[in-house]
Amino acid sequence: LWTMLPPLILGDAMTIDTSVAGNVAKQCLYLAGPGVVLCAVPTALLLQLLLGWDFLLCLTCGAIWSATDPVAVVGLLKELGA
Repeated sequence: LWTMLPPLILGDAMTIDTSVAGNVAKQCLYLAGPGVVLCAVPTALLLQLLLGWDFLLCLTCGAIWSATDPVAVVGLLKELGA
């Protein structure tokens, strides 16, 4: 994962149209931010219930697992013409 993902993201970042990306950045944050929070909190509560871990550790794991896929985001931006 660590050897393949960074070159993919870098290659797409080099070809992205920054004006289009700037126009849709606020929309992406508006949609992705609350989505990660809405998925991370129930995941954290479930992990705490099942494993008995500290809540902050569970929340960290939930946020990592709930984050959007960067390759999918780049693919969506390409579809939008960025």
